[in-house]
Amino acid sequence: MAGSRVLINGAGGGSGSFAIQLAKRLGAHITGVDNASKQDFMRSVGADHVIYYRREDFTRTSEPYELVLDLVAHRSVFAYRRALAPGGRYRCAGGSVSALLRVLTIGSVAARITGRSIGVLVVRQGPAHFEPLTDLCVSRDIGIHIDRTFTLDEVPAAVAHVGEGRALGKVVVVGPS
Repeated sequence: MAGSRVLINGAGGGSGSFAIQLAKRLGAHITGVDNASKQDFMRSVGADHVIYYRREDFTRTSEPYELVLDLVAHRSVFAYRRALAPGGRYRCAGGSVSALLRVLTIGSVAARITGRSIGVLVVRQGPAHFEPLTDLCVSRDIGIHIDRTFTLDEVPAAVAHVGEGRALGKVVVVGPS
């Protein structure tokens, strides 16, 4: 991944901030896409370039990406394909059910035709798959930014906060003490 151009859509949230830091550790040049209020945060966790999605369409770039990680998939499969360099990979890990289904169906056909890889990121379950990231967090090689803490009674507000794109990093829900 060293030297690769990587774009992370939804980079200012909890998963995106981890993705920026992990890709940066591997030597990638990272472009983070999110709302205007998250630009400085994305830079602070390692993004080399940031895009405010309402001002610039990352799928219409003159310099395509080797990897696009999309945490908020909502564009057409063909737009995502356009953002990829030949041999590039697009993976979505979030978005609407209809967007995920389009990626799984139309994306696989478009990928075969164009020599790019378009699919859904599948995360393996179980502690063993998360221990390497946990170790990086414990050693402080990867930072965890907690935007806000909510109580169990405030779960609807927490979901709304994340769903509206306001969360800057992670949102934590705590139970009774």
